[in-house]
Amino acid sequence: MLGLAILGTDTDVGKTYVACRIIETLVLEGVAVGAYKPVASGAPSLEQSDGYKLWQASGHRGLLTGVTPQHFLAPFAPPVAAEMENKQVSDDAILAGARNWASQCDLLIVEGAGGLMSPLSWNMTNASLALEMQVPIVLVSENRLGVVNQVLTALVAARSLGLYVCCIVLNEVKQTTESATNSNARLLRNFIEKYPDPPVITRLEHQSNCFEPIVRWSELASVGNE
Repeated sequence: MLGLAILGTDTDVGKTYVACRIIETLVLEGVAVGAYKPVASGAPSLEQSDGYKLWQASGHRGLLTGVTPQHFLAPFAPPVAAEMENKQVSDDAILAGARNWASQCDLLIVEGAGGLMSPLSWNMTNASLALEMQVPIVLVSENRLGVVNQVLTALVAARSLGLYVCCIVLNEVKQTTESATNSNARLLRNFIEKYPDPPVITRLEHQSNCFEPIVRWSELASVGNE
């Protein structure tokens, strides 16, 4: 199964917004897209969760409970939120939930919770999930002053774990007049062009639906899964 893991350099960088725009782009291209957010916390119900937004973007493919099979109420890291309900995040269920999508879609968009190394359970991070699934990473970061450091640091961590980052999305979470937003992509390219098979860099302006430059998401998923 082809897939892309939408992971962040931090929490609140707009991963869900970016993931929804990617899903909508693929749906318009006629791709059968599945959406998967294996663990979520901090929303009162599934209908108010990030998983619901992903499910809507996919055209309601599959069951909502298949999009986010493990959901906890407290706004804390998933293993802590689960503990507050006398529950535990199941690593086996995380992986089984991904496998369940194999017969339901051609390409699976997987959104993590928090940053690259944020915990999904007491044993699994977003990075280790991507490694288990063997899918390339779309790394999302807020386009602001300091983003170059965040992205390069995350790239070092990802490469050290054997993960392939295929794309970097500089996402303008807030409306801003910061001049750094216009030079960050150029600065990043200067450093990552030295990498073998460097990731694509694209930008998503505040509340925009259009990535600049345009990204061929299916092609990135195919290359990353070779």
